[in-house]
Amino acid sequence: MGKILIIEDDKLLRETLAEILEFTGHNVVEAGNGKEGIIKFNESAPELIICDINMPFMDGFDMLKNLHKLHKEDEIPPFIFLSAKTEEKNIRRGLNMGAVDFVTKPYSAPELLKLIDSRLKE
Repeated sequence: MGKILIIEDDKLLRETLAEILEFTGHNVVEAGNGKEGIIKFNESAPELIICDINMPFMDGFDMLKNLHKLHKEDEIPPFIFLSAKTEEKNIRRGLNMGAVDFVTKPYSAPELLKLIDSRLKE
């Protein structure tokens, strides 16, 4: 399975998602905000990133923008926004910035796992 970076400021949500992913065989790295996410990305070289939008210090949009500034396009793994911000403008913005998917909270664990597996196979 793959190495996945979860960037989520809600500790309970982050830990719950990490448990689900680890239970299904994935290696998980966790970050509590976008700033920490950049550091963890550089340390761990994940194969996929799942990122919230609303976070302290650096939101998900800025996180993705900074990844594009710091790394070549082919160095950035599939990036999935997982957010309660369901407005179409936010979804469109995330996808236009290079995210491969936008999953809304609350999410279905089986559907998210299916999505993650398909993105890791690409």
